[in-house]
Amino acid sequence: MEQDKKEESSTALDVYLHPLVVINISDHFTRVRANSNSKNSGETRVIGCLYGTQEGRRVEVRTSFEMVYGVEDGRIIINAEYVFPKYEVLGWYSTGDQKLPTDDAIHEQVTLFNDNPLYLLVGVNIKKDMKDIPLTLYEPTVTIENKRQLILWASIPYKIETDEAERIGVDFVNKMERGTTQSSTLVPHFATLYNAVHMLTERIQIITRYLELVKNGTIPVDHKLLRQISSLSHRLPAVDSSKFKSDYNNELNESLLITYMASMTKGTNVLNEVVEKFNVTYERRGRRLY
Repeated sequence: MEQDKKEESSTALDVYLHPLVVINISDHFTRVRANSNSKNSGETRVIGCLYGTQEGRRVEVRTSFEMVYGVEDGRIIINAEYVFPKYEVLGWYSTGDQKLPTDDAIHEQVTLFNDNPLYLLVGVNIKKDMKDIPLTLYEPTVTIENKRQLILWASIPYKIETDEAERIGVDFVNKMERGTTQSSTLVPHFATLYNAVHMLTERIQIITRYLELVKNGTIPVDHKLLRQISSLSHRLPAVDSSKFKSDYNNELNESLLITYMASMTKGTNVLNEVVEKFNVTYERRGRRLY
């Protein structure tokens, strides 16, 4: 096919893009870029399939999956065995700031699953002054020019639409604190405990230093203060044996194990609730996009 051209859209399709698609593509790109250790976002490119439903002229792109492909002589070859045959393929996506000449060859392979697939281009170089999501949706039109087949790429409008399950899921992700995936919820608790022990150690050192100065005759004896120190020391358990240390360590380990199991149970329950809410988005399937 010849180099593609762009034209204004005259489509009658009403395209609705669900946020799960954007989340999946973002996750796909982030994982590939992290594994490639590439500092330049433009050097990393990912492609995948778009799935959803169509009722008449209403098209809903509900989710997406990664494509398995190989590269032969600079040409991307899609492995059709890893495209879900029971799912309704509405199109495909890729990341980048502009279309590439190799997109025509990829698009031609996707037509095996849909006669007229859509193409979603996701921008990766985000600027601070951007107000809109860098998403561009194309609808291709094949024409004949000078006895050669030519693809005309028409940018078409779309709307972001969510259902109840997606709103709950996105709201849950949005409320998650930054960095919670890299540290345990026990870290703040132990940080508070560490600060308390550190403060206690400093005060014990002050008392020890005072007693040493009194013993050496550096400072005068204050019997009232000594009685308070003696009363404080008698409140501490006078136990220092191997059995006490063993019992204490066992009790400490059991307490930490219970806390760890409680955290795992809570996390599992939350994850199960999120999965159940997201599963609602897959209950309905549409017809093929023609």
